[in-house]
Amino acid sequence: MNKELEKLLLNEIKSKTQFNSLTDEFILSRLNAYILTNGDKRKQLEKEYDLKENKIVKSKKFKELVKAIREELGILYGSYHTSQFSKKEKYLEENKDVETLITLHKSSHERKEYYYQIYSKIFSWYQPTHGIADLACGLNPLSYKEIENKEIKYFVSDLNPKDMEFLQEFFNQNKIKGKAVAYDITKQQYLEEEEFKQCDLVFFFKALDSFETIKKNISKEVLQNLPQKHIVVSFPTKSLGSKKEVKSEKRNWLRNFIKLQEWTWEEFEVDNEMFFLIKKERP
Repeated sequence: MNKELEKLLLNEIKSKTQFNSLTDEFILSRLNAYILTNGDKRKQLEKEYDLKENKIVKSKKFKELVKAIREELGILYGSYHTSQFSKKEKYLEENKDVETLITLHKSSHERKEYYYQIYSKIFSWYQPTHGIADLACGLNPLSYKEIENKEIKYFVSDLNPKDMEFLQEFFNQNKIKGKAVAYDITKQQYLEEEEFKQCDLVFFFKALDSFETIKKNISKEVLQNLPQKHIVVSFPTKSLGSKKEVKSEKRNWLRNFIKLQEWTWEEFEVDNEMFFLIKKERP
């Protein structure tokens, strides 16, 4: 694609506050993926750009492309943010309590009343001795004050560098031994991080559905490539928008995959969320 046109698209996509702190690299990766499967639209847009140049922003095709990428980014990143999410840094500076901060993200808010139950179940199944890696973490790391083992170390990662700076500051203020760093989890660069390698338990809370939006079957690849033996995966039991029930059978792909790998697993549920406790060992 014409570089100037690409730059215009990038700037327009990032003009929406929700996406302006995502990396150019990630947004361009989604833009290029979309263009690869919509070649005719790219050609039409480039032809239109050649004819109209800087007036292209007002083009219907331009706006349609921007809308399509923003909708995808919303699924991958923004759909779980509340209207107050952008105030998280301000709230942290004002020393707002953890309970208030947790409500800024829909997933952690839904989980708020169940964290003790969730962590009790997980740690009765496996007690980490070195560290916990929380990947595609959202604001879940705000809940670590619920974890009784205060000596445990954390490695957390998600898409947005600004969000990771916020979590790192939260760790520092609360004397939590953690490192927060931004990665596109599907590209798996975190595998080279020393702090990640030291972890012996991995969380993927409500993450795998969005991974599949990026690349089909990438979740299986991610799970296979983890060096850790103990993994906790969760899924919503109700859709985010309509709150319709998501049937358990929809997760049979994961059950079948675990069986194929000859791993073992347990399941449990809390309101709105089901958990898989996966051990990468034969029974």
